[in-house]
Amino acid sequence: MLIAGSFALHWRVLGHHVPVGALIAWTTVSAILVAQCIMSWCHRPVTLRSAPGTVAVVVPCYNEDPELLGRVLESLRWQTRVPDWVIVADDCSDQADYSRLRDRYPEVLWVRHRINLGKKHAQASAWHEAPGADYVITMDSDSELEHRAIEEILRPFSDPRVTGVAGVEMARNWNKNVLTLAIAARSLAFQLFAMSGQSVARSVLICPGAFSAYPGWLLRKCEYAYLNERFCGQICRLGDDTMLTFLALMHGRVVQQPTAFSFPVYPEKLKHHLRQWVRWMRASTIRMLWRLRYLPLTSYGWWFTVWQLGTFTAGIGVTILVITAWPASESLALGGLGGLVGWPIILAVRLFTIRRSDQTRWQMLRGVALMPLAALWYLLVLRQIRLWGIFTCDRQGWNTRQKIEVEA
Repeated sequence: MLIAGSFALHWRVLGHHVPVGALIAWTTVSAILVAQCIMSWCHRPVTLRSAPGTVAVVVPCYNEDPELLGRVLESLRWQTRVPDWVIVADDCSDQADYSRLRDRYPEVLWVRHRINLGKKHAQASAWHEAPGADYVITMDSDSELEHRAIEEILRPFSDPRVTGVAGVEMARNWNKNVLTLAIAARSLAFQLFAMSGQSVARSVLICPGAFSAYPGWLLRKCEYAYLNERFCGQICRLGDDTMLTFLALMHGRVVQQPTAFSFPVYPEKLKHHLRQWVRWMRASTIRMLWRLRYLPLTSYGWWFTVWQLGTFTAGIGVTILVITAWPASESLALGGLGGLVGWPIILAVRLFTIRRSDQTRWQMLRGVALMPLAALWYLLVLRQIRLWGIFTCDRQGWNTRQKIEVEA
């Protein structure tokens, strides 16, 4: 269906005569997309027994709503695999008081910075409290865990070649408004398509900051590089999740465990969403350069990065062509709009492989129906912000967390 629809689009846009160059490009792109679809559908969770060893959970915190952080700590209490250490590193929060949480969760180790050093340093301060941990789980301070999450995310480490495991994040506040509903569906579809396909090749490029796991030896070995990463002559404070994933890829295999779930809170206001996207795009620009420079040319991760860069550049080129050649490009624009509807729906099919107790099938369909709108939002707004992030990637300010932005 995907190939037939794509060919019909080329036939309609270019006429009955399809240039050889266009045919080659169509064949190549179609083959890559179909291969990614097949790989994502072939992905299966590891079902072997969880790897033995001690586990430390590190939770960096900065101006988080105490109620949300409390839910995270409560979810850790009820895990089927209880962690040996839970460490919260407060990076000098000035808008929240966690004294009641410290009394309520005496089993938690608390570390507080006197000055704001950034998430990377907060994580390092936390794992220093568990120097003998065999595995370190990194979490966000608003990401509750499903009760089997730790047990599940440790299973892939039964293969000693695995150096990183990505969990699956599903927005806790998915039904707050149209923004959270659309972005939650789009985010989950991306994880079950791109990340699942990458996992088949043992080359997941982004282990989510919301919930991921690494061997303790890897973090101890790479700590200096992690904390002292530089770009354009300054320390990189952004991109903790992508940097940890990159370091894991440099030392072994990185996979996704699709049965390990976390429930982070997504931005509920447009300003928060846009600031978060700017931060992500600045970090992803730097990380893309690192992958092209350091990953082996024979690795799936390197070639996927080239593919991402190529499709992004081609998308910009097509947009410019449509604008400058209008109205002759009207058919091309209509075909592009058709793709904005069709492709997200194709990706959304995998969403129905996951069920959650707080969401009915009809509610899930609402999110799926909004995915074309999310794709249009990316085309008109987020892609331009990505360009801004590329041109301003030397700016390493947080952009967010200057105050409590989402409350329970």
